[in-house]
Amino acid sequence: MSKPTVVVLSSHTLYAEGVTSRLQLRAEALDLRVVDARNKTALDQILTLEPQALIIDASDKEAGLNCPINELLASLPALKIIRLDPEQAGFQVVTSIQHIAHEVDDLLEVIIGGTESS
Repeated sequence: MSKPTVVVLSSHTLYAEGVTSRLQLRAEALDLRVVDARNKTALDQILTLEPQALIIDASDKEAGLNCPINELLASLPALKIIRLDPEQAGFQVVTSIQHIAHEVDDLLEVIIGGTESS
């Protein structure tokens, strides 16, 4: 069984570096990669790696500039984006569920009825 690929998108903030160091202690469980958020090719690097998860420091202003979340989720719909926030005790997981909607009623069903995929 192959290890899940996890990418840390970082412009080398202390918080992201600390998380990366701690995850590297569990290297036997993950294929951990670090992509420099300041690099103009960051999005292409991530898409090439096809990770199962992407970790972003929510306080890192540069992290999303070269890697828009909408493009990530459009290209890697199963990707889990994990936003770590050093100001809060916890993290946010952003995932994507794709639906086929032919009519406004289909959209309303998703909004009112929940988030189960069709």
